Amino acid sequence: MYPRFLDPNYPLAKHLFFVTRYSFGLLGLRFGKELSWLHLSWLVFNFVNLAHCCQAEFVFGWLHLRTSPVDAMDAFCPLACSFTTLFKLGWMWWRRHEVADLMERIRLLIGKQEKREDSRRNVAQRSYYLMVTRCGMLVFTLGSITTGAFVLRSLWEMWVRRHQEFKFDMPFRMLFHDFAHRMPWFPVFYLYSTWSGQVTVYAFVGTDGFFFGFTLYIAFLLQALRYDIQDALKPVKDPSVRESNICCQRLEDIVDRHNEIEQIVKEFSGIMAAPTFVHFVSASLVIATSVIDILLYSGYNIIRYVVYTFTVSSAIFLYCYGGTEMSTESLSLGETAYSCAWYTWDREVRRRVFLIILRAQRPMTVRVPFFAPSLPVFTSVIKFTGSIVALAKTIL
Repeated sequence: MYPRFLDPNYPLAKHLFFVTRYSFGLLGLRFGKELSWLHLSWLVFNFVNLAHCCQAEFVFGWLHLRTSPVDAMDAFCPLACSFTTLFKLGWMWWRRHEVADLMERIRLLIGKQEKREDSRRNVAQRSYYLMVTRCGMLVFTLGSITTGAFVLRSLWEMWVRRHQEFKFDMPFRMLFHDFAHRMPWFPVFYLYSTWSGQVTVYAFVGTDGFFFGFTLYIAFLLQALRYDIQDALKPVKDPSVRESNICCQRLEDIVDRHNEIEQIVKEFSGIMAAPTFVHFVSASLVIATSVIDILLYSGYNIIRYVVYTFTVSSAIFLYCYGGTEMSTESLSLGETAYSCAWYTWDREVRRRVFLIILRAQRPMTVRVPFFAPSLPVFTSVIKFTGSIVALAKTIL
C-alpha cells in the first residue's frame, strides 16, 4: 500500500494544490468553502495549541539561557520554526479568500490549456503537477519524521533514567505549569506538546507548498504560451491577408494571457511577500542553530537535528527553485518569439512579436522585500548561516 497521489493514474485535477489543501485541511482550514463550527473550533484549537507551546518553549529557553546554554539552544531552535509557522497559519487564515480566489483562477487558466489536447502540454502539465505534489509531500514526510525523532529522543532519555530520580520530559524543550510535569496529567500534556510539532509541520508545509505549487503552475502556463507562439509563427511563404489576420488574433490572445498571468503573479506577491520574508529570515536562523546543536551534541541526539536541518533546507530550496523556474520560463517567451520565423510575416504581425519580446525582457518574480526567491538566493542563505555558525563557534 502506498499513498494514492503516487499512483501514475491519479487524476491530474486532484494534484492541483494537493499539498496545500491536504495540509491545511488537517488543521481545519479549508479554502473556497465556508468553515463549519466544527472546522473552525478545530482550527482555533490548533492555533492556540501552537501559540501556547511556543510560549512554553520560550520560557524553557529563557530560564536555561545562563545555567545551560546547550538546553537553551535546544529549545530556541524549534521555537524559531514554530513561531514562524504560527505567523503563517494566522496569515493564511486571514487571507484565505484571496488564496482561494488565486487557486480558482489558476484552475481556470490551466483548464483552458487542457482543452487544446496538445501532447506537449500534457507532458509538461503532468511533469509539473507530479513535481509539486511529490516534493511537497517529501517535505511533509521529513517534517513528520523530525517530530518523531524528538519524541523518540524524550522517550529514550526517560527510559535511560528510569532507575534514577524520574523527570517527566516533554518531546520538545517546553516548560508548563508544575502539575503538567507530574502524573496523572503528564501523558495528556505530552500528547498536547507532541501535537504542536505536527501542527507546525502541517502549516509549514501547507504554506510552502502553496508557494512552490503556484510558481510551477505559472511556469507551466508560461510554457504553454511558448508553444502557442511557436504554433502561431510557423514559417509561411507569402502569407495571405487572412492568414496574417488570424496570426494577429492569436498573438493578441497570447499578449492578453501574458498580461493576465502577470497580474495574478502581482496579486500572489501581495499575499505571500510577508510570510516568505519571515520564512527566509527564520529558516536561516533555524539552520544555523541546528548546525550549532549538531556540533554541541553527540550520539543519537545528532540524528534529529540532521533531519531537521535537511527539512528546513529543502523547504527553502523549493521556494528558490520555484522562483527560478517561473523567471526562466518568463524570459524564455522572448527567446522563443525571436527564434520563430517572424520575419516572414507582415508588419502588423512583426509589431506584435516585438511587443511580446519587449514584455518578456522583464522576468516575472515574486516580489519579496530585499530579494526575490531564486537559486542564487539559496546559496546566499547557506553562506549566511555558515557565517552565523562560525561566529557562534568563536563565542562558545
